[in-house]
Amino acid sequence: MHATAQPRPRWRAWGGPALAIAYALWCLALLWWQPRTLLAIASFLLPCYLFICSWLWRRGWRPQAALLALLLPSLLAWAYPRYAARAELFYVAEYALVYATLCAWFASSLAGTPVITRVARRVHALTPAMQAYTVRLTRGWALYFALMAALSILVFALLGLPAWAFFTVVLSPISLATFLIGEHVMRYRWHPEFDRASLRHTIRVWREGGA
Repeated sequence: MHATAQPRPRWRAWGGPALAIAYALWCLALLWWQPRTLLAIASFLLPCYLFICSWLWRRGWRPQAALLALLLPSLLAWAYPRYAARAELFYVAEYALVYATLCAWFASSLAGTPVITRVARRVHALTPAMQAYTVRLTRGWALYFALMAALSILVFALLGLPAWAFFTVVLSPISLATFLIGEHVMRYRWHPEFDRASLRHTIRVWREGGA
């Protein structure tokens, strides 16, 4: 007799988005009203900090992850008194650098096996047409990351920190989700030969297998 699958608790379905929205509002408020405080800087860096440490930990580099988990807060505590007066430049540089790095990663992979192709092979059996699509999609993501890095600098230069904060904390995640979900939906219109895979499954494969 097969066990009946238990429905997913509602709090798990809504907890992630609710937490993301709360975090975005928190960072937006800090960047608007207290951009030079240690709390604002630490809050803005927290996702990147957690991602790097967890990425190293999941790949078995646990001593390095633990060392980095201790080193980065110490580095921030050392740097804050010296550079807090120019904190807005730090925010912009950090955001632009992250997106420029992602752009370089995706773009450089086009010289060999593109990032999206490697991920897709773990989910689908690729035909030549499907593989060509993954190459174009990798190129599209590289262009997206480059555009976001350039726009962030442009928004800051022309409109200042409050507008930049709104762009990075609100508009940037919305654009990312729109690109991700839109591509997932349109993929099956353009290439119905792709095996059906949920967006959640695709993201899980990406996270577990790396690229």
